[in-house]
Amino acid sequence: MSLQNLNMSIAPALAEQVLEKMGLCHYPALTESGLTKLYQTWCRSVPFDNIRKRIQVSQGISGDLPGFTPDDFFSHWLRFGTGGTCWASHGALYALLKAVGFSVQYGLSTMRSPRPVSADSPGHGTLFVRLNDEHFIVDTTMLHGQPLPLQAWHSTHPVWGTRVHRDEGFWCVNWKPLGRSRVDCQLLDMDASAAEYPQRHERSRHSSRFDGALLIRRAGHDSITGIVKGERVVRDARGKEIFDTLSHRQQKVLLVEQFGIAEEIAVQVPADEGP
Repeated sequence: MSLQNLNMSIAPALAEQVLEKMGLCHYPALTESGLTKLYQTWCRSVPFDNIRKRIQVSQGISGDLPGFTPDDFFSHWLRFGTGGTCWASHGALYALLKAVGFSVQYGLSTMRSPRPVSADSPGHGTLFVRLNDEHFIVDTTMLHGQPLPLQAWHSTHPVWGTRVHRDEGFWCVNWKPLGRSRVDCQLLDMDASAAEYPQRHERSRHSSRFDGALLIRRAGHDSITGIVKGERVVRDARGKEIFDTLSHRQQKVLLVEQFGIAEEIAVQVPADEGP
């Protein structure tokens, strides 16, 4: 599919289907409160995962990456319960926010790391929503509990604790990935072109940190649960993370029973690659 001809919007009927499955009976108000409700509901309903990509790579399937368009992303979520990683998830959330009437912009960022970043790395996709004269960050990867104001801001919440700060001339979001150490997400572009997302998504085909092992995480009301590098990880209401090693079979069972992934999809998930 030509990148220039991609449809990155969704029809009102699809938006209504998505909202209905998320448990929202009507469009949220175009306010900070409405945005918070939609973001929190998304994080509790749509997993951040690499399930479809792991299956595609293991089976040698060519063609567009999973979730390459919002229509593809939502059709699979509605039917099978799967989500996607940052480019797919944020492309879909952008389309939903746009459909319900929010002023939303594509954003580009990078996760800071002490290790050298490959020149081919696509970076990280995020979103910015404008409400009156304020901008808010909404990110389905970071699961930060509420839209983050683009200003110096700090939450010490044990589950969602996040800090927005300036460093070396950039806005950064300091957050804690499930089962890993805290990291800064450095914001690079608050108004990226629509073409950037599919281009960077395609660049992630062979250069993603999520390629070698199953990854999934989803927010609860006061917790985050996921599978990270062969372990079930739960961050509880106190902020404590509990780890349990899983066999490949146990991972597939958990996908169905804990995350609501269709069994016909879960059985196709390949075993994690070696270290």
